[in-house]
Amino acid sequence: MREKEAVSEEQRKQKVAEVKTFTVPFPLGENQENITVNTNTPSIPSKEQIINKAFKFHSQGNISEAAKYYQYFINQGFNDHRVFSNYGVILKDLGNLQEAELSIRKAIKIKPDFAEAHYNLGTILRDCGKKKEAEILYRKAIKLNPKSAIAYSNLGNVLRDLGE
Repeated sequence: MREKEAVSEEQRKQKVAEVKTFTVPFPLGENQENITVNTNTPSIPSKEQIINKAFKFHSQGNISEAAKYYQYFINQGFNDHRVFSNYGVILKDLGNLQEAELSIRKAIKIKPDFAEAHYNLGTILRDCGKKKEAEILYRKAIKLNPKSAIAYSNLGNVLRDLGE
């Protein structure tokens, strides 16, 4: 075996020695041109870029684009209470109450003191006929944000519906 290894090593050395060089038909000099290399790889948007686009579309009333960005954000595995809450509101407005409830519950799980999410979940549950649960959530929203006039208003409405 050692003789074969020695022969193989000798053959490799000879092959390396057989490298040929060619003359360059023009003089080499410093290139003064600006060179741009396009890798054609699109940049992946950051978490903040995605959120900002979603919020921008949402605030402009472009709900379908906002929903796409919220869903993309969620699909990337990012967690932000505002995204889940806003996406839940869109789902509610589209009539998808079950998914809306799940999305807003996720927002509350991420940020339990987010008054707006408690209010939004109360509204969804009220629409589902779960008025007693809605009352609890409106009260929680008021506790977290005592200046929320709409939470007081909806609490009053749900108490009226409950006969209280």
